[in-house]
Amino acid sequence: MAELYVYPLVLYKEKISDGYIWIGNFPGLNGCWAEDRSRDKVLASAPFVLHEYASACRELGWPLPEAPSLKELEDSGVGEVFVIKEAEVS
Repeated sequence: MAELYVYPLVLYKEKISDGYIWIGNFPGLNGCWAEDRSRDKVLASAPFVLHEYASACRELGWPLPEAPSLKELEDSGVGEVFVIKEAEVS
């Protein structure tokens, strides 16, 4: 198996009509995010979401984008920043 991809996730809460939803966004990975009403579920699913994105890139022969600077993400104040390692799926 290829080396597992590691990338930052920005987690934030957004108001919706009947409460809040947690969104985990991988900045710089177009279309790569997780969302749920539960913060813990977003964090738990993030490695699998990242795996799907990385697997698609590998299949298509696309280079995996470099991660943005953690300091810049943290300094931006857009949300909590986590470093996520893609899930190892066999």
